[in-house]
Amino acid sequence: MSLDSELAAAVALSRPQVATPEHFVPCVLGLSAALVELPDLDMPTLALDLSLLLAGERLLPGTHQHPAVLSTALRGYEDHLLARLVSDRRWLALQEAWLAAPVAARPAAAGLLVERLAHRLAVPQAGRFSQAALRRLQIRQPHEVVDEGLQALATEDELVPALAARFEALAKAARRERALLSDAEVFLLQNVATLERLGARVALAQLADAAQAVEERLPARMKVAPTQGEAPTALEQESALPVGGWSSLSNSGSPESMVTSELIYMEEHERPDLFDVRFVEGELLYYARDESVALRKKRTLAVVLDATLDAQRLLDEGERHQRLLWALGSVTAAVRKLSSWLSHEALSFELIFVKGKNAHPLEAEQGVVALLLREWQERGRLTLSTADSVQQAIERVSDEHGPRADVVVLSATDLGDPSGRWRKAAAVTVGATPALHFASRAGTSVFDAGAAADRWAAVTRGLLSGLLA
Repeated sequence: MSLDSELAAAVALSRPQVATPEHFVPCVLGLSAALVELPDLDMPTLALDLSLLLAGERLLPGTHQHPAVLSTALRGYEDHLLARLVSDRRWLALQEAWLAAPVAARPAAAGLLVERLAHRLAVPQAGRFSQAALRRLQIRQPHEVVDEGLQALATEDELVPALAARFEALAKAARRERALLSDAEVFLLQNVATLERLGARVALAQLADAAQAVEERLPARMKVAPTQGEAPTALEQESALPVGGWSSLSNSGSPESMVTSELIYMEEHERPDLFDVRFVEGELLYYARDESVALRKKRTLAVVLDATLDAQRLLDEGERHQRLLWALGSVTAAVRKLSSWLSHEALSFELIFVKGKNAHPLEAEQGVVALLLREWQERGRLTLSTADSVQQAIERVSDEHGPRADVVVLSATDLGDPSGRWRKAAAVTVGATPALHFASRAGTSVFDAGAAADRWAAVTRGLLSGLLA
């Protein structure tokens, strides 16, 4: 069978909206991008469907009649894969990321999602499609492609069983997975326009996976001890109304706060009218603002990442990620959890990467972390900076924040007891063996048993417990 006929059959089996003039070319471009990411892709229908669903289209069943074995396999594919995808809590975020991406980058976003999903399902791929065949498909009329695909399904004896087996394999693999999507897919699509290189995409996806694995092992809530040191909130704009709201009526105020019923005193043709008189006499009514100031506890968490972590680009046996990625994932999970638990406080974060004597060894990791935590940066709650040494970073934090700062140092060597002013301090040392040493005022703990995700989750839990106590 020719590649053109097999691609036409894939279009005929995809969602009905794919074969419309509005969506046909964008879906084929998404399939082309998926082949770039996964050259041996043998399920073009999956790429076409995901490209369509990302555009916000509804999940509709197919309208064509097929042999019983193929119809059964298609129902399983729709129910266990496509329906679970669109009902996932992350799907809306994926659609929003796709819509926010430049038009030229949207096919790449669909291709990345197909590649991530194919690897998660771990279904063997043995496709033989080419970009040339896709270019020929793109310039054809959609209804002609569908007619050719239906003809191929009706006349090619080996095509229907082969396609049914592929759809059944996808449905079976989807049933095995607890979740089909993760935070990594969301972050990849949100940054698809800036992640042009494969290395950057892989690094961001792996860091997001590591952070999610650590975060899933942390408790939903932890007890927060009362702290001292209240500071006024940063919300001071008169028009934002963040505090107090309207508390009473007054005879003075700005036009924006005037009671709207006062406009009834205006006359269209008679001036001065009663409204003018009430204005001159100071009798108009205005809403009065509550002048109270909201106070929130101010706290800063400074995380210093030593240049010695560059030596921890090691992949331990049986693990999916390097030790350095687990360390960065632990920091990311801690930032997310603290932001959620201490949302009532004026909490800020500062991640300081130590450059060391030579070139910045963690420069690439700093850029990936900046993308992953971009939301907190845009809120003004997180800053990333560099320092020449750990001691210089701690001194800077002490000078800027003093006793309101919590300091955490991550390194691959024991740095001793650095000097400075802070509220609480802790150190995490990544040992030469897969062991983690956690030191704080409460003592030292060693985590050397279990998987890396469990060990880093235990370290993060101890760190969070110490910061909240």
